[in-house]
Amino acid sequence: MTEQEIIHILTLGQRRSPNRLGVGDDAALMIEDRVVTQDTMVENVHWDDKLTAMDIGWKIVAINVSDIAAMGGLPEWATLSLSVPKTIQENWIRDFSSGMRQALQKWGIALIGGDTTRSPNTIVISMTMGARRQSLWAWQHTARLGDDIWVTGTLGDAAAGFFEPMKHPYNTALQRPEPPVEFANAIQKTGLLNAMTDLSDGLYNDLSQLCHKSSVGAIIDPEALPASSVLYNHKNALSYQVSFGEDYELLFTAAPRVEQSLRKIAAKHRVTIHKIGRITKENV
Repeated sequence: MTEQEIIHILTLGQRRSPNRLGVGDDAALMIEDRVVTQDTMVENVHWDDKLTAMDIGWKIVAINVSDIAAMGGLPEWATLSLSVPKTIQENWIRDFSSGMRQALQKWGIALIGGDTTRSPNTIVISMTMGARRQSLWAWQHTARLGDDIWVTGTLGDAAAGFFEPMKHPYNTALQRPEPPVEFANAIQKTGLLNAMTDLSDGLYNDLSQLCHKSSVGAIIDPEALPASSVLYNHKNALSYQVSFGEDYELLFTAAPRVEQSLRKIAAKHRVTIHKIGRITKENV
């Protein structure tokens, strides 16, 4: 079953919730105009020995920050639930905590609580994060016909780090992603965007979701997909860019007339943006 199918079953027949919008989106917008999101990482499912304990601590923060960024918010607080087996080493906990603190400090997030429990044999980490209120919010279901489709950064680096770690430098997108949260907040405040999401499940999956929710289609130019030097002339470059995911960059749509304004904001925040296609009537 897909994530969206599971969410649909879990929310069938629920009583009226305090969120305005958001079940199935990157995060939920509450009545008080607060954004809340939650992500979970499971050992041997979401990481293996390619990531150190410090990397994992950083990443559980970063993937939640990415969801907040996709809504145009600025993260403010977080809670952590950590389940570990009896065999866990103290050094692992210390290193995990160090990586997590580094990420919390980078984005100015306060850890305000959580829970720790025993698990049978694997480590399970879950973080909930909240964002500051904003006057405007970006959604997945508001792309418009004729919009340009944009992405930030480069695509496929996390895949290269996973499949070819010996060829990829340390501190890769796979190990220490850095979602462009301040840029996302800045462009959302301008009202220039029509729709936005983050690239966590791969360009194909995330764009398909955005198009489905907006009842539109998309045409993508493969030659326009941004890649770092790691993927230069790589035989699997397109597959890495489109299918793997975990890039934690932004995918957004906007009217063609605002291109120069978007580029100015990106330059101010030292973020690279790339126009990769357009929104159409047809389904993806």
